[in-house]
Amino acid sequence: MPALYGMAVHGTMWGMLNGFLHAAALLSSEGIEVRRFLEHVGASVSALPSLLPSIADEVDRREHAAEYGALRHHLPSVEDLVRESRARGIDDELPGHTLGLVTRAVGEGHADDGYSRLVDHFGRR
Repeated sequence: MPALYGMAVHGTMWGMLNGFLHAAALLSSEGIEVRRFLEHVGASVSALPSLLPSIADEVDRREHAAEYGALRHHLPSVEDLVRESRARGIDDELPGHTLGLVTRAVGEGHADDGYSRLVDHFGRR
């Protein structure tokens, strides 16, 4: 079990770091210092881990309530991120993958579910 926990921590870490580095590339493409960005949004970014316990509960219960916004509300923002990445010549593979996940879930009738619904994509096949 400890090895599996370690892998899960690494997966979480790499997902967060890759998202941050994509944001850094996007900001840098416009000459915005990444440190300055963090000074303005640090509280929002720091609050993200506080969402994990409620997402974990939703996954464990297999109930994907939309406490923090339904997938249909996430979709336009992810589309914007992909579009803005492409417009600036920034690699869009990471947000493009997210767009695919959200689009598929919405298309499967889960538009009103919360983000935790995407766990279905990562489950056993």
